[in-house]
Amino acid sequence: MAVYDRRVQHALDTLGLILTPAPGRYGRYMQLLDDLLRHSGAHADTWTARDIDTALYWTGANPHQPAAS
Repeated sequence: MAVYDRRVQHALDTLGLILTPAPGRYGRYMQLLDDLLRHSGAHADTWTARDIDTALYWTGANPHQPAAS
């Protein structure tokens, strides 16, 4: 089960991936995860849709703070 929240939306926006608030958003999000997984290439051969979902969550975790170096 994927988790969709403001962090994920921020990560999607940052990556230029469109997910509108229109009805059916969660289903479209699941499809987007499947698409990302299918087109991930060799770098993510062992990844699951849940792994991508988690990466998006953490990518968008602190949208107002600069990344730590």
